[in-house]
Amino acid sequence: MDRHVADEFTDKLAIAMGQATYGNALVDEGRDLGPLVSARQLEAVSGRVERAVADGGQIVVGGKRAADRPEGNFYPATVIANCRQDMAIVREEIFGPVMPVVTFHDLDEAIAWANDSIYGLASSIFAKDVNVVMRACNELRFGETYVNRENMENMQGFHAGWRKSGIGGADGKHGVLEYTRTHVVYLQYDMTAGRPVHVESAVEQDVDFAAEKTKSHTSWKLQLDLKKP
Repeated sequence: MDRHVADEFTDKLAIAMGQATYGNALVDEGRDLGPLVSARQLEAVSGRVERAVADGGQIVVGGKRAADRPEGNFYPATVIANCRQDMAIVREEIFGPVMPVVTFHDLDEAIAWANDSIYGLASSIFAKDVNVVMRACNELRFGETYVNRENMENMQGFHAGWRKSGIGGADGKHGVLEYTRTHVVYLQYDMTAGRPVHVESAVEQDVDFAAEKTKSHTSWKLQLDLKKP
């Protein structure tokens, strides 16, 4: 996040994340977050957040497992400020509703830090300057880049990651080509050979050859007529 707007934006982000609701979507309609996949994953997310705090991160909202829902693996939406590029909470995948905030000084630093990762599935940039956007799109090393929007790909796109992210893609025209068997034919022929020809032989005169030109200027049909006695 740009350091010039970091404080203001983090405050707004904390309000939005703090309003996110969680619960069992099969029972509680309209919830924003469901439970984590398992108790083990809940422990993993909690441990990552605790380590981030120990490394100097500051909890802005959330930061503890949901005490009001002990029957499920729920973890509330969490924002952690004062994070650094070298912290595990930034460099490792969390698989939980946790957002660490790292501030940068300029675009060079932002792009360098974004690419400084073993992952490369999706990236996002929020900016008003189209020149900034285009430079970021050219230099970000990710399978996808979203501009001023959330991460939700279209069917006609191609969703695949770089580096240690993803195992290929199967959508869009590129995905169709994965299931396509190609067959290339190279044909060399004489374009002047389309004139009608009559072949006579001293031995046998009952075979006529005729060449018939088709609609294509480069395709000819050869017709063989056998004359029976």
